[in-house]
Amino acid sequence: MDHRQFWNLVRSRWIVLIAFALIGLIAGSAYVLATPREYTAESELFVSAAGVDNTSDLAQGATFSQQQARNYSAIATKELVLDPVISSLGLDSSVNALARSVSATVPLNTSIISIVVTDSSPSRAAKIANAVASSLVDEVVKLVPKKSDGTTPVRLEPVQNATVPTAPSAPNTRISLLLGLLAGLVVGLVLIILREIASTRVRSTDQILEVADAPILATVVNDRAAAHGPLLDADLPSTVRSEEFRQLRTSLLALERADPNHAILVTSSIPREGKSVTAANLAIAMAATGRSVCLVDADLRTPAVARLFGLDAARPGLAEVLEHGTAVADALQVWGSTTLSILPAGSVPSNASELIASDAAVVLMGTLLLEFDFVIVDSPALLPVTDGAVLANIVGHALLVVGAGRVETRELRRSLELLGSAGGTLVGTVFNRAPARSLGRFRASYVRKDHSTTVPTVSESAAE
Repeated sequence: MDHRQFWNLVRSRWIVLIAFALIGLIAGSAYVLATPREYTAESELFVSAAGVDNTSDLAQGATFSQQQARNYSAIATKELVLDPVISSLGLDSSVNALARSVSATVPLNTSIISIVVTDSSPSRAAKIANAVASSLVDEVVKLVPKKSDGTTPVRLEPVQNATVPTAPSAPNTRISLLLGLLAGLVVGLVLIILREIASTRVRSTDQILEVADAPILATVVNDRAAAHGPLLDADLPSTVRSEEFRQLRTSLLALERADPNHAILVTSSIPREGKSVTAANLAIAMAATGRSVCLVDADLRTPAVARLFGLDAARPGLAEVLEHGTAVADALQVWGSTTLSILPAGSVPSNASELIASDAAVVLMGTLLLEFDFVIVDSPALLPVTDGAVLANIVGHALLVVGAGRVETRELRRSLELLGSAGGTLVGTVFNRAPARSLGRFRASYVRKDHSTTVPTVSESAAE
């Protein structure tokens, strides 16, 4: 995953990241509420050398007091010092337990001993800090050898008595909430990346190109407005959706000049990738050029074309032409005042595969190619049934619709293998229901601005 794919993933999953960030904040808040409050009090002692009366002695005394300060800080948490504190304050605690709440440090290059006490009671923390400092002074006096005049060579003087803290030192609310927020974001980011890596669904044009040795002829974005009116207007108004199918039409006409086969099979790997809507809009776009176009609904199992165009479903269709020899002219229906003729599926037969594979189907295709400038065949999906592969052999050229986030990579690969083994030629693919970011920043901006609808005949989801 490169940086572009990473940021595209973040933009597409920002709601998930926000949700995890909120969960992290809630977890941080719960931690703050559940954690007992701790208060910290600090007292300080200054260690100095006694009897210093000249500059040389002052320098030596400073070095000596710093060394002694480190020594005395080491015994501040020992039983020798803490046991008197427990007795004098009447604490219900052992020496080891009290030692865990007391720390004594000497800042670098100083003679100051800092005694820090943490406790659940602010007043008790201050009392213990002062008591430890007082006990340490008393014990040092006992431990240090006396001079000949009975005085000690070092002095410990309090420079700061501990005061009662007004705010808890732990938990730190700001840090806890910040860490919770960051942890939530990190967990959310890791999960969506792992899900993206583990997912086998096709979500980008790069994935299609890795599998299919054919160009992507068009990218059709996922337009919510089109879900209620998936068909284009006959006059092909200037909308983003119209431009997408104009691009597809242009690509196919360019291929037609190189190979004058005027028939194209529109299929997909699995159902609900948008093949029927793609075939219908491609037919409308072709007819808008003035060419005579025939749209054939060869999906005899789950036909959708008649419902998309609002045609008379009671009239005979492809099934009647193939099974009963109904004349093609009696089955064709013209859409409005356009040059688009539609051969609907007709009644749903019990032997769909046999009808599709019959000689009558081959003869019908030849007849339609003679009568129309362009023939578009809506085929069943390739993987569930064999009809699509058989039709690919009859029609010759196939256009594969790839539904974003719908089909898996292995399914796409398998459908390409079926097309190849059936003798069909894949002329290209259509990346359907793609996120707007797939179009680039300029076209994506038009997608966000354009919310025009078309003929509200049947929803796109219902058509597939």
